[in-house]
Amino acid sequence: MATIGLSMIVKNGGEDLRYCLESVRSLVHQIVIADTGSTDNTVEIATEFGATITRIPWADHYAEARNAALEKVTTDWVLSLDADEELSIEAARGIPQLIEQSGADIGGYRLPIRNYFADSLAGVSGMLSRVNNDSNPRAKNAKSYAEHMLGRLFRREPRVKFSGRIHESVELQILAAGYKCVDSNLRILHFGTLAGQESYRGKQAYYRKLLWMAVKETPHYPHLWVQLALEEAKYFENPDVALRCAEEAVTINANEYEAWSMIGAIHQGQKRYELAIKALNHLPDSGDWGITKMRSLGDLLYQLGRLHEARTMYLLAQERVEISSCAYPDALKASVESRLGYIEVQLGLCTAGFRKLHHAADISRDGMENHERLVNAYVLREDNRSAADVAESTLQYIANEKLFRRAVALRARLNEYDRAAALADAGLQMFPESIELQKMKMEIRTR
Repeated sequence: MATIGLSMIVKNGGEDLRYCLESVRSLVHQIVIADTGSTDNTVEIATEFGATITRIPWADHYAEARNAALEKVTTDWVLSLDADEELSIEAARGIPQLIEQSGADIGGYRLPIRNYFADSLAGVSGMLSRVNNDSNPRAKNAKSYAEHMLGRLFRREPRVKFSGRIHESVELQILAAGYKCVDSNLRILHFGTLAGQESYRGKQAYYRKLLWMAVKETPHYPHLWVQLALEEAKYFENPDVALRCAEEAVTINANEYEAWSMIGAIHQGQKRYELAIKALNHLPDSGDWGITKMRSLGDLLYQLGRLHEARTMYLLAQERVEISSCAYPDALKASVESRLGYIEVQLGLCTAGFRKLHHAADISRDGMENHERLVNAYVLREDNRSAADVAESTLQYIANEKLFRRAVALRARLNEYDRAAALADAGLQMFPESIELQKMKMEIRTR
């Protein structure tokens, strides 16, 4: 029977490491951990599990560190995990059979990495998030998850090493050694995306540094340019730099859809709507990318005042969500339906439009944008009472300073000053520093 070894690099992973090692206890015959400078209880926990620990100096190179761990592995196969990951129960049970059934031509497997999110609307590499109903206790607070595939299980073979300063991989080396690398449905669970935003964002400056080093060393890898574009746009608010990085990616590979999506988003943010449409038209029409494409094109066409065309795009996006067998979150369904309803109200299709707007607000009660569209639609139809009622009722489950101000203004517009004052007081109890609410309250008192 083939033996399996766990190979890891870890630094200060004590908070998560025990969960990770427990998840593979029944599977692996050897654990090798390359510690890159932990100051917490990482080494003590690893020792409890009988791990072979090798201490290595960190040299800003993930592949070198992973390969240092690989050198200590003596098993037939290697499983690679990070400290904030666990092997699913199904994978722990299924991997031995998967390996036993492997032909001599198979050198490794890509496993799905399930990334958990605290938000309903999230995604990874173009995959939209799904509703999270997983039973794992650590995932109980996750509203959704999204998956991507990575080569994490492979034969221990001298020619198979990790490559890449960051976002390192073994797939190319498996193929170069004359083997196949195939997909499996035995998944790894990733909990790092549930970490506090400050903790998560704190790593980004370092990742950015490594990515710039990596693209200088290997400028022909489009995925590095995509990741660098994401860093520059999302965490450092450098849209011009991010745009150049994304454009470099599609120059290398015209099918880098994540890069095209970013190019579209950057042009949209700069109000270059026609260029954004041109970029998004490179995305496929099917699957998750198709939904993203139609919804985003709807937004752009709406910004250009092309309402009928925008409605068509939202209808297509809605159709793709509804006919899919994927368990998309209600937040995604509501996001599309709310946009569609708002446009229909503007086109005079009020009955259908308001029905969609109310339904979207009901199925995704924490979706602030959906409630704002509903309020705006009533204001557009000069029905301030309904707008005020919606704004006020929304405050029952969304405590938002902007929404308080909207509700106060709408009640004042209806000359319902006592109610407006009461809402201002309630808002100031939650947001005592709000200068706008303070001004509104003083104005109401002078009525």
